[in-house]
Parts: sequence; structure tokens; C-alpha cells
Amino acid sequence: MSESNEVLLYERRGDAIWLTMNRPEIRNALAASLVQELSDGLQRAAHDPDARVVVLAGAGSVFCAGADVNQYLDAFDRERVFEEGARLYDFLDEMQRCPKPIIARVQRAAFGGAIGLVCAADMVVASDDARFSLSEARLGLVPAVICPSVVRALGPREAQAVMLRAEPFGVDDALRLGMIQRAVPGERLDDAVEEWVAQIRANAPTAMADTKALVADIADGRLTPDERRVRCVTIAADRRASAEGQEGLSAFLEKRRPSWNPET
Repeated sequence: MSESNEVLLYERRGDAIWLTMNRPEIRNALAASLVQELSDGLQRAAHDPDARVVVLAGAGSVFCAGADVNQYLDAFDRERVFEEGARLYDFLDEMQRCPKPIIARVQRAAFGGAIGLVCAADMVVASDDARFSLSEARLGLVPAVICPSVVRALGPREAQAVMLRAEPFGVDDALRLGMIQRAVPGERLDDAVEEWVAQIRANAPTAMADTKALVADIADGRLTPDERRVRCVTIAADRRASAEGQEGLSAFLEKRRPSWNPET
């Protein structure tokens, strides 16, 4: 099943929801309308009880070339720039708070704001010819809106170095930085995504949601040491006592598949 509008394709592939940016003629540039459609699509997928994973992709030859330069010709309109930046900031936050795993499928290029999408995703597979760039400093700008996502993914020192060099880099550096987890030939991108979807399918849905929430709580540094201790020990006990936890342990001991991963 698939649905499309001018800027986004919403497609169900089994228990995976594919959100495909659908502006190949401008290399899927992040205009305000596209960011809003992405937000709406992600919220829809997050609330779909039959969806186990979300795949973020780009139509055409390029994943995403970053901001739609045409919309910034009105840069003198500070209020508009503020509002559109806030919309992208909020969407990246929604990606990190989404209870379902998000896989980014990156072909050829991810520049500027697209690096925010890559860093906010939970897992990233890229074509082995992909290029990445945060070149804002060369335009007299700062990648401020995506900065929290980049720092969270790379750590402050590496994130700062990438922003200050403002040089394009390839998959070897992206792998070293932890920006992506895998690089494959372009024709194998879909196969690589499906391998990860199969792995995710074997996991308990609520356990994955709790995992994402726990990592986010620890990564943002807001918990005191005592709060962090209580949070970790509590979730361990809660998961063990949960219906999913009991089913998972029973399935392991009985040498069968758990209910969330039946034979197909």
C-alpha cells in the first residue's frame, strides 16, 4: 500500500513504513512543506500498531541535498527563517522520540540539513559512493538547527571538527565518526535495509521503544547519578515483569519463536 502527495510518499511494506522524500527534481531539498509532511508521516507511523520500523528514504538519485536554497532567498524575513528552522528542529526531535526504530537509507549525497536527518535516525545505511557535508560556515552560516542531533550522534569534539572544516567527506569517514553504520553498493541498499528490518522484527516492540527512551534519557545528561541509577534499575525490573519479558523468556526456554516474531 502506498500513498503519495507532491512531496512525500507514504508506503507500507509489510510491517515497515517507508517515508520517501519525493522531490527528485530538486534533490529532495528540505522545503518547509516537505518537513511538515515528514512530521505528519512519522507521527502516523508512530501510532500505527502494525508498523514495526520506519525507513526514511529519498526518491531519485540523491537522498537529500539539504535546505531548499530558493526558500532562503527571503532570508531578510527573519521570522520566516525562525519558524522554518523551528519546524525542522522539532521534526528531528520527533525522530529521536519516536518509539519505533528509524532506518535512514542514504544514496549519493546528504548535505547540510540532511545531515540532521542522518544523525537523528537510529541506524543508517549508505551507498558506498555517498558524500556528506556540513558547509554552512563557508556561507557565513551555522548548522544550528541540526546541531543537537549532530552532537548527539558524533560527540561534541567530532561534531565541531566536521562543522569547522566544512569539507565534504565520504563513507569511510562517516563510518569512523559513527554517522552511519554500514556502506554498501548502491544496488544493495534495499537489501541492506531489509536485513535490518528482519533483525528488528525479531525484537519485542515495547522493549525497543523503552530502549530508545532510556538511551535518550542517559544521552541528554539531565539525570543525576542517583536518578540514572533508579531509571536503569527500574526499567530492568519492569521489563522482566512485563508480558513481553515473560513471553520472551518463555519462548527462549521452550525453544520457540516469541509471539511478536511468528513463523512466516
